[in-house]
Amino acid sequence: MPLLLLKKKEEILSEYALKRKEKIFIGKKKTNDIVINDSLVSDNHCTIILKNDKYYIKDQNTIAGTKINGKIIVEQEVLSNGDTISIGAYTLEYWQKNSISDDKHYLLGIYGKFEGKKYFVKNTDTFIGRELFTPKEIENDIILDNDNTVSKGHAVISFKDDKFFVEDTGSTGGVAVNGLKIGQFESFAIQSGDEISIGRSIFRFVNSSNEDYSFPQKQQIFLLRIIKPLSLAITILVTCAFLFFAFVSNQKLSVMKSYDEKLTLELNTTFKKDIVLKSLDDDYHITPTPAIGDILNNGNNALIAITDSGFLYGWDLSTGKELWNPIEVLNLDIGSPMIADVNNDGVKDIIVLSAASMLYIYDGQTGDLIRKEVIGGEIAGLTPLVADLTGNGKMDVVVCSQDGTVSFLYNVGHDKDYEKIIEYVEGPLYATPVLCNNKDGVPLVVVANNRGKIYFINGKSREKKMLDLLEKTGKEHFIVAAPAVGDITKNNISDIVVQTSHPQYVTAIDVSNLNVLWSFLVEPNPPLDLEYTASPLISNGNVFVVSANGSVYNLKGKTNYPSGELLSKLDIPDAKRIISSPSKYDFDKDGYDEFVIGTEDGRIIVVKNNIKSQELEILAEIKASNVPITSSPLIADAFGSGKLNIIFANTTNALQIVNTNSKSLKNFCPWPMHLANASHTSQETPQSKLKYYLIFYSSILVFVCFAFLKIFILIRKRFKRAKVKFL
Repeated sequence: MPLLLLKKKEEILSEYALKRKEKIFIGKKKTNDIVINDSLVSDNHCTIILKNDKYYIKDQNTIAGTKINGKIIVEQEVLSNGDTISIGAYTLEYWQKNSISDDKHYLLGIYGKFEGKKYFVKNTDTFIGRELFTPKEIENDIILDNDNTVSKGHAVISFKDDKFFVEDTGSTGGVAVNGLKIGQFESFAIQSGDEISIGRSIFRFVNSSNEDYSFPQKQQIFLLRIIKPLSLAITILVTCAFLFFAFVSNQKLSVMKSYDEKLTLELNTTFKKDIVLKSLDDDYHITPTPAIGDILNNGNNALIAITDSGFLYGWDLSTGKELWNPIEVLNLDIGSPMIADVNNDGVKDIIVLSAASMLYIYDGQTGDLIRKEVIGGEIAGLTPLVADLTGNGKMDVVVCSQDGTVSFLYNVGHDKDYEKIIEYVEGPLYATPVLCNNKDGVPLVVVANNRGKIYFINGKSREKKMLDLLEKTGKEHFIVAAPAVGDITKNNISDIVVQTSHPQYVTAIDVSNLNVLWSFLVEPNPPLDLEYTASPLISNGNVFVVSANGSVYNLKGKTNYPSGELLSKLDIPDAKRIISSPSKYDFDKDGYDEFVIGTEDGRIIVVKNNIKSQELEILAEIKASNVPITSSPLIADAFGSGKLNIIFANTTNALQIVNTNSKSLKNFCPWPMHLANASHTSQETPQSKLKYYLIFYSSILVFVCFAFLKIFILIRKRFKRAKVKFL
């Protein structure tokens, strides 16, 4: 098959295999079969014509003309094997590959700036240099321009006695063959397959039957010897890393979404701690809610609890052993412990309050005291709010006293930045403060007093706004439980729901404009000795309420009825009074939360909201205690088994754990402490799954991009080479 080699000097730019076309047009215009972009080339310069199995060339009456073997074409001339057609600064060489394959030799660029280039080596002398002429005014045949490591006259490849020799013609950078440097003005015999280093580029000397562009294999340079296996190793490692992240995130998503069977509850008999938390009395006090988390920072969860007698306990759930000796916290009442890393040392700390107006912060690993602060006023029954209020990455603490004192303790774990600022609201305060955000995203501390006044305090500036529920609704609101936080107006701004003690009103507040949305009467006649009520919960835009008379309610969050709208009510048989706050989690992975409550008759009950019928129903229950359960249930994978547990404290003497068959991420704690967190929301949010979706799809995307990059590099190398086109 005849070939046309398009060359500039001895650099082969393209190869054209003459196969089908009877006329092949050559010129500067892009519609030509062979396009040569040169000022001396006409738009339609010449034509090659196939007649009677022979190829003829004809000039198209150009000014510059077309030459064959240095002579101007006058009329059509037949092309013979080895003819050279000169067009401007370019040449086209016509030859039959099969007939002269042994006579053609090339330099192939295999590493460096000229990788992919192909240069013809003549059967005489082929001069190589950076510029058009050598210092001795000899014209270079191969020009390696724009590379300062190549000398003006660098080397020459000569053909003598049927052998090729390479000679260093006095270059600065030198010439090496197969990694061995040859001296200046010395020649070295080369054969097909040898690798020649010129400057920082490497070429392979080949004949026309062995055009091998593979990576250098004969160099003595360590980096070049290892770069290919190193590149392969990196590719394998990166691919494995991407696949690993994609697999792990997909596994985690599968666990977060998987639910194969009916929820079951079973009392754990291996872990039970008998400590006197709170004795049942006529006032029916609630029990401090324990807290759970990776306190030791070892991948295992630990359980923290405080007692009414004034001691702080901690256990490693993987071993059942105490973290430290019990710590005495004077005059502790019913406030629950909070866990957070307040000093940014990577270890969770424990924040507790005592009725003696003291705040204590302990290192979770050692039990050492980090900070002791006098608060002032009576704070019995209140739990501290722990959150980053200023956005500086450091934890702040808000403590409310019953007389209306609100203490802001900024940067509480950092002595240099620590600041304490006191604000005052109207008391009495019996409800734990919670955190929400306004329409600008600014954190607001929500403080509800027992007379129905709700204060919204800017976490940064402490600017206060107040909403009077008596004034807005005409109803007395005796608030003793923490408000619920969530978006019921579906405007992506937090709303607030409060529940009163007697009568039991549930009132929803639009935080964006400080307006009452609705107020619903739950129980007109709660127990007379009721001192505490449960906090409501906002879930999937609706409101879940536990009544002290043993009923639970599902209220519509966004409604046009000022008196609220009841979707469904469920009377728990024999539940008696329910005053501990519920917790929530999507146990059956259908996208909607279930609610966990503890009852006076010692049951743990999981209540499901049937989305189709909007009816509440009991999903699972278990008799877990012989005495009333009055702490809020925690929800966590306590033992790292990949199955969730429900942890609770009863009124007299026990911390107990209920096992479930609901799958979870190992050591995951969706409801780890009282109210779950400062915003009274589960730690498993849509953002939790979003994180793993992002990891999964990012891993796939980066892997695909990496693969395309590798393919692009390979294709680019291919396109840098002289390409064979069929005409």
